[in-house]
Amino acid sequence: MTNENNGKFKDMSYEEGINKLRELISVLEKGEGTFEELIATYKEAFEYYTFCSEYLTDAGEKIRDLNEKIRAMSKSTEEQ
Repeated sequence: MTNENNGKFKDMSYEEGINKLRELISVLEKGEGTFEELIATYKEAFEYYTFCSEYLTDAGEKIRDLNEKIRAMSKSTEEQ
């Protein structure tokens, strides 16, 4: 993540992030707590959503890069 919460997510796996996001969504769905508490929970959930979304975007880019390298290697092998 590129915001001030980068340290919060520095060593977090995608699985840990998505599990925390699910927990926060569950709290929001119950609707228990004060308005301020629910807003704070929503803000935290959005941070985890952003982390998970960026994680998947990065993973997708890595997969595309690997696929391109594999295609290039395959093409150079076919040409020989």
